[in-house]
Amino acid sequence: MTDALHSLLAWINAHPNGALWLLFLITMSDSLFIVGAFIPAALPLFAIGALVALGALELWPTLLIASAGALIGDGISFWLGCRYGERLFNARFFQKHPDLVGNGRRFFQKHGPYSILLARFLGPLRAVTPSLAAASGMRFWLFVCTDAIGAFVWACAFIMPGVAFGASLGLAAEVAGRLATLLLVLIVGMWLALWLAIAFARLVSRKTTQWLPYLLEWSRANRSLGRYGLALIDDELPETPALFVLAVLLLAFAGLLLYLTAGMQLHHYPLRLDATVFQWLRDVHTPVGFTLARRLLQIGEWHVYGPVALVSFATLVALGKPRAAAHWAAAMAFGGAIALGLYAVPLLPPPFHYFGTSVPDAARGRDLVLASVTYSFLPVLLGTASRPASRTLLYAISALLLLLVVFAQLYLGVQWFSVAVLLLLFGLAWTALLGLGYRWHRPEKLPVAQVLPLVVLSFVIALALQWHPLKAPEPRSQSLAPVYSLSLAQWESPRGASRFPTQRQDAAGRPRQPFTVQWAGELPTIRARLLDAGWQTPAPLSAGQMLHWLTSSATIADLPVMPQVNGGEHPSLILRLPINDQEQYFLRLWPSRIQLDDGRPIWVGSVMLQEARSFHRILRYPVAVDFDPPLVPLLADLPDTQHRTNGPILLLW
Repeated sequence: MTDALHSLLAWINAHPNGALWLLFLITMSDSLFIVGAFIPAALPLFAIGALVALGALELWPTLLIASAGALIGDGISFWLGCRYGERLFNARFFQKHPDLVGNGRRFFQKHGPYSILLARFLGPLRAVTPSLAAASGMRFWLFVCTDAIGAFVWACAFIMPGVAFGASLGLAAEVAGRLATLLLVLIVGMWLALWLAIAFARLVSRKTTQWLPYLLEWSRANRSLGRYGLALIDDELPETPALFVLAVLLLAFAGLLLYLTAGMQLHHYPLRLDATVFQWLRDVHTPVGFTLARRLLQIGEWHVYGPVALVSFATLVALGKPRAAAHWAAAMAFGGAIALGLYAVPLLPPPFHYFGTSVPDAARGRDLVLASVTYSFLPVLLGTASRPASRTLLYAISALLLLLVVFAQLYLGVQWFSVAVLLLLFGLAWTALLGLGYRWHRPEKLPVAQVLPLVVLSFVIALALQWHPLKAPEPRSQSLAPVYSLSLAQWESPRGASRFPTQRQDAAGRPRQPFTVQWAGELPTIRARLLDAGWQTPAPLSAGQMLHWLTSSATIADLPVMPQVNGGEHPSLILRLPINDQEQYFLRLWPSRIQLDDGRPIWVGSVMLQEARSFHRILRYPVAVDFDPPLVPLLADLPDTQHRTNGPILLLW
């Protein structure tokens, strides 16, 4: 994954004009008549802003090119409105979507010329407002002046947040490139997944509205054939027998599909897709990422969704909504039965066991079925009589929670990708069946303002009760490698140096900064000697201290440094030696799992020269400018410490 990002940056650095042309085409297409309604330009613009911050593109040319593309796209739409007038809106597309033109007309009549500027931030209206303005007789010069301002403000509004985010990535990438990639993948992936989920939900809702009357008519004409399946949409037939039969069929189908996908007797190795996804995520493993994922994983555990389910049921009963309460009880009961039934399916060991990564706190991956039912069925109940905008918001929140849980399971290796997707789909399928039965059999209108606050409060309290300090995860299998001993003579020999890693490595085994120091001794003793020699503890990575990143005049002593990792492990010792207000030496030491024959452990690490730099006047953080400064003047004169050079490595004991 990081290789792909580096390849993209290399291509943009080699072809900056090509990247700008691509940006121009994206913004122009987003502004074209009708076409713009189907192009989500916000995500590409945000990503372009991040690339600007990373130095791949220049800021002002990028803003101007994006604005020019939007202006030309709107200009083409305006010309179409002038050329064809009202005939333009008689196309078949607008017959299927009459609200788009109607909303655009009302918006233009209400805001006049300002609608050109405002519509740039209103999604589908952006694709029709210029043509409507032209068909309404708006003067061209007024359109150009208004649209030029709107296009530039729009480009800044979507690119500059990406620049700010990219600047923070620059900070993270300086000391934790995998963390930067993880944040980028998480934000962009969640954004794209939410957009796709909402678009898919709207499509299914529209198609279902068209198909259900025909199915209902067929059901009433064929009672014997539609007794179980179509009883869900026929209010003249009881839905309970149909739900029971469909739940049993869903369990049988889910178990069979899971077994065919990842059954232990059928597959000795995971699917290529599953292994690839896990390796991609393993490529961005960091201790910070593990902490974040372990917190997110708690959302999908019964300690959190269980209280939410109980409070939801009690609230529905207290409000006197028996049908909603009965459907909620059925959702939990049959959802739990499906989840328990799937535990009987013998599957391949999860990724953390298969690849020997850190053991997560909970490995109950098949609870995802019940978690997905809990978080997805409540929006169905609440959204039955709600406005479309409110219903979309409820679905989006539900989708976000489930996506975060799935991400945490995949990142920690609790579940294979294909298994997680299938479990999620099984839970959503049960939600869809229950939702059909509820909405077509005398649904009850629920007071969202009374139900939702109690549910949210129960979720927050349940999550807070689990928000205790996390125990250190069990180490990777590689951390359990046996420690072996060397004599001092063997360590000092050229062959002795070959036993140690020479560069810091990421999770994929790629080399990073060189290791230039090997130090034998107990860590408290090493730390005490360095502190006596003028080395200092660096600024802590706390919320208050991180505010110094936003100041342009902070000294380097006040700027916290994010921890680097070697093979997924934090350094055991970090210290700084100040030079002046702008520069410092920074030392990191990691365990090597090798010791001298007298029992003293040998630590490996590096000393680098850092300089405080400001980035686009947004962030200020320490940047490594020299990975191999002269070490003998810095470390050789420590009291009670001997040293010797072995090639480029400084040995100390």
